[in-house]
Amino acid sequence: MKIMIVDDEEKIRLGLSKLIVKASPAYEIVGACASGAECLEALRVHKPDLVITDIKMPGMSGLELAKMINQLYTDIKCVILSGFGEFEYARKAIASGVSAYLLKPVDKQELYDLLAKLHRDMPNVYQPIALSGKEDDHLKSRLLGKKTTEADAADIPQLAGMANHSAYCIVVIVSDAVVPRKAFRHWLQPGKESVVARLEMVEMDERTIAFIAIFDSQAESSIQAIQSHLSYILASEHAFRASVGISRLHRSAQELAEGYRESLDAIEINFYRSDKSPLSLASHSQFGSLHRVEAYRKRVLESMEILDVPGVELHLREMLREISVVKLRMNHLIELVETLFYALHKEAGKRQDTCNQNVVELDWGIVVKNCFNFGEAKSLIENRLIEGLGRLLNERNTQGGGTVYQIKKIIELEYADMLDLNSLAKRVFLTPSYLSKLFRQEAGTTIIEYIISVRMNKAKELLLNQMQLKTYQVGELVGYRDPAYFNKQFKKVVGLTPKEFRDIVS
Repeated sequence: MKIMIVDDEEKIRLGLSKLIVKASPAYEIVGACASGAECLEALRVHKPDLVITDIKMPGMSGLELAKMINQLYTDIKCVILSGFGEFEYARKAIASGVSAYLLKPVDKQELYDLLAKLHRDMPNVYQPIALSGKEDDHLKSRLLGKKTTEADAADIPQLAGMANHSAYCIVVIVSDAVVPRKAFRHWLQPGKESVVARLEMVEMDERTIAFIAIFDSQAESSIQAIQSHLSYILASEHAFRASVGISRLHRSAQELAEGYRESLDAIEINFYRSDKSPLSLASHSQFGSLHRVEAYRKRVLESMEILDVPGVELHLREMLREISVVKLRMNHLIELVETLFYALHKEAGKRQDTCNQNVVELDWGIVVKNCFNFGEAKSLIENRLIEGLGRLLNERNTQGGGTVYQIKKIIELEYADMLDLNSLAKRVFLTPSYLSKLFRQEAGTTIIEYIISVRMNKAKELLLNQMQLKTYQVGELVGYRDPAYFNKQFKKVVGLTPKEFRDIVS
């Protein structure tokens, strides 16, 4: 749509021009005139589709200009700009052939909505077929892969019309807020230079719009043209964020569901991008496996079990960093997040702590899906998990026995490592002497005796269940590098050497 702007103030001419150019590549500024007389001269050369003129200008007023345009060029539409004091005056101008008026200062969204309406009303501009509720439901069902009867399919003129063209792709747009469906109508509007021959639009939910863009050519350049066009639209959209996924080319109406799934895959890839409004092609959609992050998840859970908040923070950051590289599918990401918060809930239940039920009982599937990108989800997961764990730690310490419980858990998990009183005291930020006294008072034994007890119990399990292991190998697995010392400690605690224990018990 060719647009000419008329205003005696250069600042307004430039400002309007910038706003309109950002709105859509379908809009072209063909002139910016300082007076009505200048505009009439320019009309003969540029032949615009729309003139936007100020109502008050030196010499010829905007209303006088609009009347002359209506007499000389009946196919050119006029829009009047008016100040608040000229409101009633401008409204009366509608009867004089003016298409609409805009109140100054111009509201961007009001301007965009008006331009979109005038553009749709132009002759020879393709209009998407307005679907009836029944047709919309049937086409939505086809995109979702739900079976429809032959009678239902026959009621969808869009499917019948697809046979007359060469190929199509599915474009899915997910916004970060509820946006009226009409706001997207101009995004893929076919025009004189558009590669899109036909366009159908289906509202999948209040934040998701699906376009079926139908082409007369099967060339991959059609996809590239749409990608370039939408990238421009996204860069100029400031009212909301949008994520766009584009499927591969398809030819049969039977492949609608496949194309829609491909577009959703591209949307999932967008989730891991940091762009304000990302766009991806289905051909670039590659996801990683949960196995890639399993080791990180295990370390997070182990740290949670002993309420090691710094450890959880470290390993959680490592896990989330790896996820951003691997790019897990949404269902796998949700499954992983839910296991973490289930473990937090489980730890709270063990100690009958109250924790923060709002944190552990959230529906994390919905929470993650409502995040526009992984950065938002990452911050939310980190903050909520550490918050819940911190509450557990505070409540447990308040209730007493917290430090001893933590030391026991460290020993039970790390019995094969080099453990001693000094290193353990550093882990819980106490002096060795105070920790030794506290542990003996609450556990009824010394830390060294507890370490030996845990190691011997584990050694007995290995001797019974891992018959292929030599006794010296069992000693190494439970923290004793010297076989003779292991045998001595084992006999001291159990009353038998490791070999005698295995022979008698087995």
